[in-house]
Amino acid sequence: MNSIVQLAPGIDKITKGSLYPHQSDGVAFLLSKKRAILADDMGLGKTRQAIVAMEAGCPEGTILVVCPASIKLNWKREILMVDGEASIEVLGVDRHQTDEPRWVIINYDILGKHADRLYDIDWSGIILDEAHFIKNASKRTSLCLKLLGVQAEASAPLIGPDYVFLLTGTPMTNRPKDLFNLFRCVGHPAARSFLSFAKRYCDAYRNDYGWVTTGASNLDELNLLMKEVSIRRMKDEVLDLPPKVRSWVPVDISNSKAALNAIDTFLSWYSATDPSKPNDTDFLAALTKVRTALHKAKFNAVSERIKDVVAAGEKVVVFTCFTDGIDRHKKKLGGQAVTITGSDSSTKRMAAVDQFQTDPEVRVALCNIIAGGVGITLTAGTHVIFQDLDWVPANHAQAEDRCYRLGQDRRVTVEYFHADGTLDGYIASLLGQKMTMIAAVEAEQIPDQSILTEIQDGLRQLAPALMEEARAARASGEPAARLDALAKSRPRKSSEDAPLLDNGSWEFTSSRDPSASYQVTFGRAGHLECTCPGFTYRGNCKHTREVREKIYEG
Repeated sequence: MNSIVQLAPGIDKITKGSLYPHQSDGVAFLLSKKRAILADDMGLGKTRQAIVAMEAGCPEGTILVVCPASIKLNWKREILMVDGEASIEVLGVDRHQTDEPRWVIINYDILGKHADRLYDIDWSGIILDEAHFIKNASKRTSLCLKLLGVQAEASAPLIGPDYVFLLTGTPMTNRPKDLFNLFRCVGHPAARSFLSFAKRYCDAYRNDYGWVTTGASNLDELNLLMKEVSIRRMKDEVLDLPPKVRSWVPVDISNSKAALNAIDTFLSWYSATDPSKPNDTDFLAALTKVRTALHKAKFNAVSERIKDVVAAGEKVVVFTCFTDGIDRHKKKLGGQAVTITGSDSSTKRMAAVDQFQTDPEVRVALCNIIAGGVGITLTAGTHVIFQDLDWVPANHAQAEDRCYRLGQDRRVTVEYFHADGTLDGYIASLLGQKMTMIAAVEAEQIPDQSILTEIQDGLRQLAPALMEEARAARASGEPAARLDALAKSRPRKSSEDAPLLDNGSWEFTSSRDPSASYQVTFGRAGHLECTCPGFTYRGNCKHTREVREKIYEG
């Protein structure tokens, strides 16, 4: 019996980037399918797998990454960890540009503005990160489908890039209907008709107002379809790692005028001060204004991350030094969150802890880093986020260990958000050298004098360069011009019908006409296709279902 997974050229490169065994398997799957959904649980390294697979499958040409704005810089960092010499352009952020970048990173928010330009470029591969963003019918979804070469006519050939990877930790965020557009993106024939898909897998029925498609049906069969186009592993199934993993998350603040102005003002002031007359109080006060602006600039990135963690079924503890930030998150999350601050009474604080620990509806604990960092147990949480950073290393360790302590039997993921390429990033890096973990400014507590002195001395030397970097962020490359240049150097190819894959076929005799026969083969996108009339209209039939079941039984 034929195997669904057909090994592709470039598979020898899957060890690039020091992959874990489950990541190597994931890369092999992506390369074999070419168009596929990587639906691993959060924290299993979907980004790394997608990068390595693209490098192996597309040794030449330009690769497009579409992702939320908050993680554009994280994608750049991950690409450089795999290939330190890669030419990368983050549209709207990068000041330094190349004529023909290897990787181009753009956020969903500006896709519509540059749709025509994006479509004119012959992309070697495209990655959609957080692909659940396109589960609903929208202008964004339509553009992504067009980018990937999915045409309006159901039976029309795919004309987009050979390699398309969709990354999401929550492929079916709510109902089976959420999968339809993901299936369309990878060219699965079962997604030729939404109505046919809904009737079979969404228990669709018609009422006085139209079709109702919010249900679920034939889930065993849908699961087989998912296995055909996606790979999903859970942390508990594959990880044999230390129970606590830290990471830095760079945040792009190039669109935050308030943060850029605050940095510029501080650096201008500090450059003009007399180094022979240091004033720690004035220094910390001025630095606090910068830190406040950076806190606000990082809010959306942290908010999106909270949403992702909650959607993945995990509980998260968020530490910040600003009460206003806690209030803002609480307003957005409502009953999903509890707050733990220094102004709370002991009784109120413990009631919040108990809710977080026992109530399945409460998914988030919003904590002041001092008040929430000691004396409490939050082992229901497996994800820790620091929106703001502290002078004192022990405060970070204490806060982390609210989740990572006796009673915790799962891995704890800790993420420190910092504004990349700014004063925030410099201080974090400096303190990180001392503490082996990131830290930064906390105005409410005077830091160790040696750390303060080192920061002041370093800033004295670096202030001019940091000022230039901050100002350059305002004048980043214009995406339109960059995409126009790419379109000239890499014009989109004309539509061509891709040949069928040469990996075998299955023949069936028609039950209505014994003289007629139908063939099941692997079609244009590597998925099962059949020559029978039913498949032509619906993208699904009993013949493909039988073959699929036999394959997986085998």
